[in-house]
Amino acid sequence: MPLASVSIDVDTLSSIYKGTGLVREGGYTFIELRTGLETISRFFEEFDIKTTLFMVGTDFIPKVNHAVIKSIASEGHELANHSMSHPQGFRWLTADQKIKEVAGMGEICKEITGIEPVGFRSPGWNMDDSGLPVLKRLGYQYDSSVFPTFMMPVMKAAHWASMFRQQRADRTTMGRWRYMFAPREPYRTSNRSLAEKGQDGLVEFPVTVTPFLRIPFFATLLLLLGSKPYKFFYERLRSAGQPIHFQMHLSDFVDYGLPELQDQMPSRNRGAYVPQALSTSIENKLAIFQGMIEMISRDYDFVTLKDWSMKVGN
Repeated sequence: MPLASVSIDVDTLSSIYKGTGLVREGGYTFIELRTGLETISRFFEEFDIKTTLFMVGTDFIPKVNHAVIKSIASEGHELANHSMSHPQGFRWLTADQKIKEVAGMGEICKEITGIEPVGFRSPGWNMDDSGLPVLKRLGYQYDSSVFPTFMMPVMKAAHWASMFRQQRADRTTMGRWRYMFAPREPYRTSNRSLAEKGQDGLVEFPVTVTPFLRIPFFATLLLLLGSKPYKFFYERLRSAGQPIHFQMHLSDFVDYGLPELQDQMPSRNRGAYVPQALSTSIENKLAIFQGMIEMISRDYDFVTLKDWSMKVGN
């Protein structure tokens, strides 16, 4: 059977909105991280699926977080690198700043868990080709920052508009414009660009998009559009024999109806992009995701991105 993988950006609201005043900093971050990771563990245990978790380095600093991170790693879920501090404008950083962000997360992850990440995803998929030599220099096997969708102009514009009160770099998202034409299936990159095939680059795991129209096939749009159109998209992928890399976020597994989290919601009126997952009940979210994962599981074998990277040829 063709391969599939679930990757999850484990970025808390504090990571996403740090320094903006849109959310309250403090201990609630532990509640969000703990409940989200515990739900991920229970949910995917039912399917015997091991996910790839793109973690933010600052979440490894509080000792109170160590137990839940170690626990989910011990279950076989892969820990991958989502930068040290989740800078939304990652591609605008200098080379030294990029190295600090990637190396910092890798170092603290290894210190706390003994695991050295081999995969990276830029915050907001906000990557460019200057990140390629950084990842190669630090010994990474794969990247997963390319989002090859024709909806990129709309998604970029929507994020820019929704974050209207934030700094310019934080208002940007996704990568270079030409990335929308990158290959749809996992591939090895060239040594000069993440968006083109080659023999001497990294393995790239683009977020899955449908054939022809390149509509994103990921959890955010699934929650927004609902299961019915997404079943149609899935059938197009299955009929084409296309492998599936289904991308999700920590917020997809957090119950923001908990009293401890009720006053942490960022407001669109204050210039913030607010994911659909924050306004959807945990019961509805899990029911929608269960239906999708059950459907994919019938036709695909699930692996972590690390294991999949060993199978991607030139």
